[in-house]
Amino acid sequence: MGESELKSSRSRRQHGWVGMLRTVLGCVLALAGAAAVVVGVTLQWLQDSLVDRDGFAQISQELAHDESLQQELTDTAVTQASDAVQGQDLGAVPFSGALKDMADRRIAGYIREYVDSDQYVDDWNDVLLTTHQINIEPAGSLPETSGDGAPEDLELYVAPVVGSLESHIEDRLQDTLGVRLNLDLRDQEGLGGQDGIIVVRDSATGPAFDTIADSTVQAPLLLWGGVAALVLAVLLSRHREWVLVGAGVGAATAVAVAQRGAQELTSTVLASPDLQDVGRSLVERVFQILLTGMDHTLAPWLWGGVAVAVVGALLAAARLLWRSCSRDSWETGHTLTQDQRRRRVVEI
Repeated sequence: MGESELKSSRSRRQHGWVGMLRTVLGCVLALAGAAAVVVGVTLQWLQDSLVDRDGFAQISQELAHDESLQQELTDTAVTQASDAVQGQDLGAVPFSGALKDMADRRIAGYIREYVDSDQYVDDWNDVLLTTHQINIEPAGSLPETSGDGAPEDLELYVAPVVGSLESHIEDRLQDTLGVRLNLDLRDQEGLGGQDGIIVVRDSATGPAFDTIADSTVQAPLLLWGGVAALVLAVLLSRHREWVLVGAGVGAATAVAVAQRGAQELTSTVLASPDLQDVGRSLVERVFQILLTGMDHTLAPWLWGGVAVAVVGALLAAARLLWRSCSRDSWETGHTLTQDQRRRRVVEI
């Protein structure tokens, strides 16, 4: 082998290592860039749906028309109101048997009247806005958030619904019995007690809300930074099919991590032993709405990432197969057989 051939071989090997290094760096940049974009999209969604007051208040419309929550509220209120009515001094009138059944039926009807009214919708809007004010608005510790930190445990403000329910039942019972009864539904811990706030102990939502409030500020930076990393990956990589693989894996992994984090927070909150009756139904429904919204937002990124990764892997496999076939063809065309070697020796 001549000196020129040695230099050519050395140059090819050096060029191959440089190309491989560029491809690896491009793949890593694509993975990080796609993950950053997905995280930025998730944080922007959290900003619009959870941190933003008006966005969070939109959940109230779904809560107001949620039949399972209405049924839970009705069952709890009927039980509490029935017990309260039985505890009233009705003179010589025995409160049992048919009278109790009639009162329970009428109380259930009064609750249905309230649930079907516009006041019920307005009350849920007040519930969500005040709950947001208590838990989300003070969240965060960075100067950009101007927050003092969220309370350690989740606090649900249900006083508007309980107060209107109590007043409506009292008014309708007075119309029916001719006696003003004091139900004191707010004395029931399952309905928030006197302050109308259900504290979900051991839920530890405060640190999570603080982290979310601090992180959403970085959403634009992550979005633009991720896009820049993807563009650089395309320009740097020699074999761009590996950029597709990296971008797809990064996007799908980021979506999976975000969904897992949301599920873990939901499970932690719902595991609280103090979460019962209406409070549990309320928390389950709110988190279900939020998780569904997150899934709808991230689903295109998940399946898009999987599709891009598969396409990139197929293209990479096709390139490797083509190179392998080309090398075999070249070696076949440039390798001398034993007869050819003998002929060359004879000729020499």
